[in-house]
Amino acid sequence: MPLASFPVPRRTVLAGAAATAAVAALSGCGGSGDSTTGASGGTLTAGFDNEPVTLDPALSSAISSDRNVLNLFFDSLLRQRRDGTFEPALATKWTEKGTEVVLELRQGVEFHDGTPFDAEAVVFNLKRIADPATRSTKAAALASVTDVKATGARTVTLTLKAADPLLLTQLAHEPGMIASPAALKKGAETFGRKPVGTGPFAFRRWRSKVQLTAERNAKYWGKGEDGQSLPLLEKVVLRFVTEAKVLRAELATKGVQLVRALPPEEYKQLAADPKIKITDEGVRRNYYASLNVTKGPFRDPRVRAAFAQAVERDAVGKAAAGGDYDIAPSFATADDWFYDGSIAPLPHDPAKARATLDKAGLRGKVPITLLARRRAPDPTVAELLQSQLTAAGFAPKVEVLEFQTQLERMQRQEFDAAILVIDIPRLDPSLSFDPYFASDGPSNWSGLKDSKLDALLDEGLSTDDQAARKAAYVEVQRRIVANNYWVFLHQAKSPLIHSADLRGIALDVDGQWRLERARLGA
Repeated sequence: MPLASFPVPRRTVLAGAAATAAVAALSGCGGSGDSTTGASGGTLTAGFDNEPVTLDPALSSAISSDRNVLNLFFDSLLRQRRDGTFEPALATKWTEKGTEVVLELRQGVEFHDGTPFDAEAVVFNLKRIADPATRSTKAAALASVTDVKATGARTVTLTLKAADPLLLTQLAHEPGMIASPAALKKGAETFGRKPVGTGPFAFRRWRSKVQLTAERNAKYWGKGEDGQSLPLLEKVVLRFVTEAKVLRAELATKGVQLVRALPPEEYKQLAADPKIKITDEGVRRNYYASLNVTKGPFRDPRVRAAFAQAVERDAVGKAAAGGDYDIAPSFATADDWFYDGSIAPLPHDPAKARATLDKAGLRGKVPITLLARRRAPDPTVAELLQSQLTAAGFAPKVEVLEFQTQLERMQRQEFDAAILVIDIPRLDPSLSFDPYFASDGPSNWSGLKDSKLDALLDEGLSTDDQAARKAAYVEVQRRIVANNYWVFLHQAKSPLIHSADLRGIALDVDGQWRLERARLGA
């Protein structure tokens, strides 16, 4: 039976009404809510604060930012709506047969290099992700798949170990983004700089630390509601600008028409400008401090507890988000179906933090290194934490780094504590917690090897019963907080910010741009 025709879709059960309501504004029709009828053409210039490390979706790790760019060049097999249901993309039909999932593929689609999109291309991509030699950050997403075969020119059959309630969600994200096999065979490094997919825009040029240019894919398969060929824009230019003040000035003077993110202190200065549109679509930027448990002082749970007791979250939120923030003990928002208000971090208590360090045998100031990214408001967050930690008996040294350097240090566990951020909510808790807290997670910065936590994460993936899944993920959160593996700081509002004459922007299921229907002008 086609999954898309279930009266009560499986993913609706998984996602829950609360999560849907929290971000209902981000419909697949476009976050701006505008019709795409009208003149096409023109160049959209966007200010982008997070230059990707790679544009290979199998290797990408910065989900919150990279997918904005990947969505230009790649289509996924499916797309997921905010209510948890699916719609066709490169696959037009999907059917479950016990432990098999059969995908019927769209006809007449070409990759940007002119090679055909077909079943063999899908098999090549999925097997590449699963191949340990690829070292894909998405391998765990396809762990339930034991075999992939082309069972027809336009038919792919996936064989599973057991029914996987999240497989279709994965195929609607990076694991289901299909790249040109011919381009991939030139090597991952080459492909990561010159991506070739089937998406609405084709790659043209990437000048590191300056800008990336994409041009309209004239052979794109997508059509607008009125039958008009997509995309509407002729060109998209992403300018890499990390200074928030510069991004704000560029938007105000029409140097750019769209920005990925601005801190509240900057976007509030644009609130009265009729040429700028600022819309809260429900996206939040969840700041956190990851603690390295593999070596150094934070191997000791007592020292992690002292760190948590030293942090005053509201003070950080007020300074970094100007009052436009929420406090929560994890990546869950208050509207998420897996949220539990009884989970609470250790309260702010510098005296207890000092006493906890004393009990751990650490007298005097405890030296630690705190990494932060060179982009507002991260240095501000780091400075506040430095002050709070110093008052509690630590001697923190802050290192402010470029994003790629910070990620490389964290991947090698060459840090004590590090400040980072992800965009939430994500439609399913597995997308929020598994990459960061599973022992084999691609973003397990802390170096966790917690078998009990792994078992809870596996339990959350083993069923589509929402009550059972909530119980598992509540215990996941409780264990993370109880062990102070990470210290969650605040959830800052992150509105969609763009020129008023830019219309038709869509946001995908997790809040990243889709620009095929975007257009400039009245």
